[in-house]
Amino acid sequence: MRSVTLLLLLFALVFSVGAQSFTPLNTPSGTDILLFPSAYTGQKGQYEMHIEMSPFRTHAAVSLTNRLMLGVSYGGENVIGNEEIDWYPRVEFLIKYNLFEERYAMPALSVGYSSIGWGKYIDGLERYLIKSRGFYAVASKEMNLFGGMVLHGGVNYTTEATDLEEKDGINIFFGGEKKLNEELSLLAEWDLGLNDNGETCLGDGKGYFNLGARWTFVPELIIDFHLINLFGNFNTDPEDGVMIGEEYNKIARNVTITYRAFF
Repeated sequence: MRSVTLLLLLFALVFSVGAQSFTPLNTPSGTDILLFPSAYTGQKGQYEMHIEMSPFRTHAAVSLTNRLMLGVSYGGENVIGNEEIDWYPRVEFLIKYNLFEERYAMPALSVGYSSIGWGKYIDGLERYLIKSRGFYAVASKEMNLFGGMVLHGGVNYTTEATDLEEKDGINIFFGGEKKLNEELSLLAEWDLGLNDNGETCLGDGKGYFNLGARWTFVPELIIDFHLINLFGNFNTDPEDGVMIGEEYNKIARNVTITYRAFF
């Protein structure tokens, strides 16, 4: 509990320092960091179609207002290739509402719910390899650090997993985006995995750290390159009650394509 409090205080301090002398100038490159949500939403009437290649998943989202965003997602493993397709058991949903827009001394703040996880769906544990956010609150702020970058931080609570796992507790995630120019960005995010850590959990205590690059080819078309699970956080010890095969604990490479436009 003490470590969680210190992380929250550090996060608040960084935001307050950066907000004293900086006014947002750039349009956010996306409504998500990589896998995890940012506080940004689309403009009223904007929709986006999003395809992930590995595992294959499609997303569709629409901004009904400048603050309210709704979306659905579905996919499966081995959709591309010659192996038998393993479809996910259900369609997943998301809703995000922007409570406060980004201001001179205030980050953007949004709350929402997302049942969209990442990776293989494990029927016996009723979860994805990387759990969905569930209920969350996230703040995002563009600041004059290292020539200008965007920082994100959020808390979440997911209902994903069975009684085999310790699923209760608040989790924390962070992220950042550094724009290299008007087209290219570098991104990083870290899910601390506080609700996925222990002898009865699939997580191995290091959290889920992901890196990516984003190419905004044109405003309507965005291509992402992801490296997922750089810390190798899945438990592969067969002596533990909850584990996954070694083949799933390698760094995963992924490509996503997003198309967005207006009705």
